[in-house]
Amino acid sequence: MSRPRTYPTSADRQKAYRARLATRQAKPAPAKPRKLPSRPTRLIALESSLRTLQMEYQAWLDSLPEALEGSVQAERLGETIEQLEAIAELLGEVQPPLGFGRD
Repeated sequence: MSRPRTYPTSADRQKAYRARLATRQAKPAPAKPRKLPSRPTRLIALESSLRTLQMEYQAWLDSLPEALEGSVQAERLGETIEQLEAIAELLGEVQPPLGFGRD
């Protein structure tokens, strides 16, 4: 006794095969690992990011309503701005080695 047909015609069988093949190929290829920028470049980007964050906090402090000017929130914003400034200055003073005898 033979097995019952899954597809009534050869065209239907071919259509189902192509559909299965398309779903297999639709899977994304594994992502290649990205190469990180150099350490000095990342250090400069970090300092720039800190300066940007400091400016955002300063804009927040400048836009506080008059009722909040002497509040705890205003004091904490001022402290945060000062701390970010100190950290950015420290990062600006860092002189990393160039490496491979290029110092």
